[in-house]
Amino acid sequence: MLVLSIDTALKGCAAALWRDGETVARLVEPMDRGQAERLAPLVAGVLADAGIAPAQLDRIAVTTGPGAFTGLRVGLAFARSFGLALDRPVLGFSTLEVLAAGAAAERVVAVVAMAGSLFAAAYEGRRCVLAPARIADPEALVARLGPGWSVTGPGAAGLAALASDWTLIPQDLPEPLVLAGLAAFAEPDAHPAKPLYLRGADAKLPGGIIPPDPDAGAASVAELLA
Repeated sequence: MLVLSIDTALKGCAAALWRDGETVARLVEPMDRGQAERLAPLVAGVLADAGIAPAQLDRIAVTTGPGAFTGLRVGLAFARSFGLALDRPVLGFSTLEVLAAGAAAERVVAVVAMAGSLFAAAYEGRRCVLAPARIADPEALVARLGPGWSVTGPGAAGLAALASDWTLIPQDLPEPLVLAGLAAFAEPDAHPAKPLYLRGADAKLPGGIIPPDPDAGAASVAELLA
C-alpha cells in the first residue's frame, strides 16, 4: 500500500509517501501562508525524491480541519483533484485525530488554537471519547475529562497549565507520515475528504475576497501530471 499524504491545515505545508509502514519520502515546511503556491511543487518534490510516478499511488490522504480556512481548502482541493485524475480514493482525517495519533499516548487530548478560538478532541486508544469541537470553557473541559491525560497540538500548553497532572507532548503540526498510516488501514467510505468546519464557513480573505472553491485544484494537478 503506497499512500501520499498532504497537510496544509495549520501553519505548514507537508507531504509524505508511506509504504507498508516504511517512510519513502517526506517534506514539511512551516509557513503562515503561501500553501496554494507551494503545495504542488512540494508534492512533485516528494515523488521525485522517491522515484515514484503518480500512477503508482494507491491512496491519497488529507487533513480536513480544524485549521486555517484557506489552507484547508487548498489541501482538499489539491487532494480531491489529484485523486480524481488518478482514479484513486482520497481519505480525509481530522487534524485533531492526526495530532492525537502522533502523540502515541493511551489517553490524549489534541488541541488547536486558532483565530482566538480553541478546538479540541479526546481519544482513548483509537476511540474518540470527545468529538472535535470548539471549546468555550477550557476549565470545564479539564474538569469533565479528569486526571491522567496527555495533551498535544498547537494550543496544548494553555490547556496543560490548567491541569497539573496532564502530560504535555509538544506538536505544532500534524505528522504527514502518521496521516498516511491512518489512511492505509481505513475504509475510504468512512473518511470522506470534506472540510471539518467547527465555525461558520463564511470566512473571507483581507479585502472581502472569497477563498478559492475546494474543487478548484485541477490546474496545479494538471501541471504535476504533465
